[in-house]
Amino acid sequence: MKKYLVLILIAFFLPLGLASAEEEGVVGSFFIQSQYDLESRDNLDAELVMETDNLYFYVDQAWWADFSDRTQEVHINKLIEVDEEFEGEIYHQMTSVFGDTPDHPVTEDKKIAVLIHPMRESAGGYFNSGDQYSRYQNPRSNEMSLLYLNTEVLEYEEIGGFLAHEFMHLLIFNQKERLRGVREEVWLNEARAEYMPTYLGYDDREDSNLDRRMETFLRDPDISLTEWIGQRADYGVVNIFTQYLVDHYGVEILADSLKHDEVGIESINHALEEGDHEEDFHDVFNNFKIAVLVNDCEFGEKYCFKNDDLKDLRVSPATNYMPFGQESSLSVQYRTKNWAGNWHKITGGRGILELNFKIEEDMRVEIPYLLCGHDGECEVGFIETKEGRGFLEVEDFNEVYKSLTIMPSVQEKITGFNGAEESFLFTWEAGLAGQPDEAEILQRLFRLRNLLEALRDRLEARQKQSIVCTIRGPLSIGSQDGDSVECLQKFLSTKPNIYPEGYATGNFGPLTEKAVIRFQERYAEDILHPLGLEEGTGYVGERTISKINNLR
Repeated sequence: MKKYLVLILIAFFLPLGLASAEEEGVVGSFFIQSQYDLESRDNLDAELVMETDNLYFYVDQAWWADFSDRTQEVHINKLIEVDEEFEGEIYHQMTSVFGDTPDHPVTEDKKIAVLIHPMRESAGGYFNSGDQYSRYQNPRSNEMSLLYLNTEVLEYEEIGGFLAHEFMHLLIFNQKERLRGVREEVWLNEARAEYMPTYLGYDDREDSNLDRRMETFLRDPDISLTEWIGQRADYGVVNIFTQYLVDHYGVEILADSLKHDEVGIESINHALEEGDHEEDFHDVFNNFKIAVLVNDCEFGEKYCFKNDDLKDLRVSPATNYMPFGQESSLSVQYRTKNWAGNWHKITGGRGILELNFKIEEDMRVEIPYLLCGHDGECEVGFIETKEGRGFLEVEDFNEVYKSLTIMPSVQEKITGFNGAEESFLFTWEAGLAGQPDEAEILQRLFRLRNLLEALRDRLEARQKQSIVCTIRGPLSIGSQDGDSVECLQKFLSTKPNIYPEGYATGNFGPLTEKAVIRFQERYAEDILHPLGLEEGTGYVGERTISKINNLR
């Protein structure tokens, strides 16, 4: 018979620290992470409301006291359902594949505590490895195996998926830090945890974690996989990449990479080798970039997702149109980071297409491409690169072939991903021409010289404008101060990865708002975090203007 001890009344308060497993109906004081707490607290009093065979459930006392007995009963029934899911599926399925929970150095109690308190909207929960040590080692340790959940997840049907996510962090801690003395890189730590709702079947429920992550990924697919700065887009890319990884190599790839001394990319390579797979991480990432573009197994076994929930996932490449005529050309610059996907489509024009690619430093760059004909047939290839440069020539462009999509990515760095990463500028140039004679070549050189001089003049004029113009805030979508909006747009246009459209019209529309949001999230530490925000708002206030002025 399963035991549920439902503890509604507060018996007494304890000093900082928790009650032992035998005490019932108590309130303890917990250390919490202020960056997640809705009120930025670093500790709180929590009531033990339920004890089961496997879990202790603590809730923030101040939050809990605001509810009627009826509402508290509804929440208790929800926790009973969660505990049944934990014992019946989550615990056994996860520990049988990923290993057991760690032995705690302070308490001999094998039960896991779950502390539920109000958090910021962007957080579903968190895990603090510091709780796995004694107070002598970590003065802010709660000295127990503890998982934290946002009170908001009690409203979700898939609350068990949130619990499984945080439970995975506990198992990773045991395998890497406790048993092997190494610390997993954050991106892969989160990647394994992100896959747990899928692994346990929670994606079948309405508004699943996978649905939310897919929407996030498609909004910002060019985010670095290995950089981790805690924004929502980070979760989107690691989730979708892990879906692809497990689709093609099984959940064993996550388990095998967990149970040895390597971390990050090197641990995935170790697991691929152990599994007798021919690919390494470079190959996997290239195939992933192609798969999210075409998502069709007919192109190749590795160029699709097998999960039916992802059958409609496809990124939209940045499209570059070349005008029809005897000759045309274009040049694109873009900033990127290690292990970030980029998709650039070229269409229009007619003749022999010549594409040149270069990056500002000599580093490893991989450039898969997709070449599609007017008959609907497409082929996948790879541009050979050397010292950060590559070249491709396509004959009969827009006669036989109607589009070329290139997918460049920097794949130089392998280890040491612990936060924000350096960005790199790459440039690709495309030109269309027939077979020119000597006179045509001289004419082209003359026009090119004039074009370069005009571009130089425009650049100098833009730089002068950016220095003298002033942004007077606040600004937001629909603002009427055209001069300030135009000045803002000119500044944003100098950052193609933030404002690729580059329009400086003086009208504050949706494209400008989206660019402002990207800018705010890129510099969240200076703009958003002091205001208690995690996501950009598109509202150009004092902090946003100050950061712009510092960068000009």
